[in-house]
Amino acid sequence: MIKMYLFDTDFIINLVRGDKSAVRFAKKVDEEMAFRAISVVSAHEYLLGVYFSHWKNPERLSEMLVKAESELMRFEIIPYTYEIAKKSAEIDAHLTKSGQTISLADIIIAATAIVHNLQLVTRNVRHFSRISNLKIKTY
Repeated sequence: MIKMYLFDTDFIINLVRGDKSAVRFAKKVDEEMAFRAISVVSAHEYLLGVYFSHWKNPERLSEMLVKAESELMRFEIIPYTYEIAKKSAEIDAHLTKSGQTISLADIIIAATAIVHNLQLVTRNVRHFSRISNLKIKTY
């Protein structure tokens, strides 16, 4: 059985920064030949960080965008679909009614994992553990 993962933005950032746990987990995933995906929201968040970090230097920004796009291409990028929007709305309503809100970006990432039956790889367990039916893997 092929393992199937959806990686949160924090994992991508940690992997690129050379975090030992993230690198070790990435190697394990590669050895398992597991399915690797990210939400389009994680792609947005990661690219936003690149723009914020290098916006004053257009040449450096261009270089870093090429690097970032190369890093993101390691993953299947799952788009935001109607089915994910519907699951996101359900999760958002449930969390809001229970007074446990989290960011819309995290809700969409979680909904993507649930809709596609993927295990979410993250260190942000505090937020994501509020969502029922979400399978979480930390590294």
